[in-house]
Amino acid sequence: MKITKIFEGECSTLLGMNGGMVESPDGRQIIYARKADLEKNETEIWVCERNLSNHRKIYTVNCGNHNGPSATFITDSLVVFRDSINALPVFRIMDINTGEVKYKICAKESHCAENMKYPFSVSEEFLDKNPDYPEIDSCGIYILNVLSGKIEKAATEEDILDMVRSHGLVPNEYTASVSHVQLNPSGTAVMMRIGVEDCPVFGALGCIDLETRATHVIPDKPVHQLWFDDNTYMATRQFNHGKHIEMETSYIARFSKDGEEMEVLGGVSNHMDASADRSLFAGDRCYPGFAPNVYLYKRGDKNPTATFEIPQNEELTWKLQLHPNPSFSRDGKRLYFNRQCAGDEGKFKTEAVFADISEFAVN
Repeated sequence: MKITKIFEGECSTLLGMNGGMVESPDGRQIIYARKADLEKNETEIWVCERNLSNHRKIYTVNCGNHNGPSATFITDSLVVFRDSINALPVFRIMDINTGEVKYKICAKESHCAENMKYPFSVSEEFLDKNPDYPEIDSCGIYILNVLSGKIEKAATEEDILDMVRSHGLVPNEYTASVSHVQLNPSGTAVMMRIGVEDCPVFGALGCIDLETRATHVIPDKPVHQLWFDDNTYMATRQFNHGKHIEMETSYIARFSKDGEEMEVLGGVSNHMDASADRSLFAGDRCYPGFAPNVYLYKRGDKNPTATFEIPQNEELTWKLQLHPNPSFSRDGKRLYFNRQCAGDEGKFKTEAVFADISEFAVN
């Protein structure tokens, strides 16, 4: 099956988090990053047409390799990406048509926006770092309306601690410093990864209903979770029997907000994503000691329909934190991912690529 590079050149190219919106809503543009040196933080944000023409740089940021700058589309003209200032993460929302940075907020970014709402989390190190936004006045989870600019506090630090305690878990010093906040498709609930004493390996997954304030917690959560629909998650189930996290027993599944496994969706995985119609699933074999291949699954089948092989390079995958991070196109006909390969002068690099999977798409 053909794999196409988004950009032909000597530099490394990167896509963001698994499940990110690589394409604009109209499917006409792609956002990716270029990096001249994987050992350094300087990273360029680029946009091109879906047919890979008209490449244009829109911004330069400082970030590591893990998830790159997490660049993703919000609308056909608005994008969001991560930067850093004085070693603290900052996310920027930019109009790529005008070049205007509409918002710059010092906080932990999320995966994507839903219904023009972008969630983010604030922990102690970010306090007093957003003088332009006095409403960001304490630790917790916030939601930015990207059209109006209004910021609302979705959950306070005490809300998060109370949620953990009410579900029988013990908070630790990092509990209120949540990450991977994501709104469900309707924007009525927010989930987040939580650190707790009871779950040192996988952590816990919390959820707050923004209308009823009901809470849900999954101890020792499945990993690299995304919303399946408004009320359930999709994620990789992993197992650790005291020595290491197992690759061979991992699989993609659907879960209730309280952790009940509802159905198997695919096989071996770490970072995962699904097509918009939830007929296809993808996961990478990103585990120490294995080539981080990407697998395509039909819903409910643990045996891959297609395998995209990636050369094994432990230094790139783990020291430099370069993960495949599969993400589907909006129409489900492309699978985007990062692929490491040999570069010039014996050096290795990573390439942002896509596979044409239209033969497997339902529509």
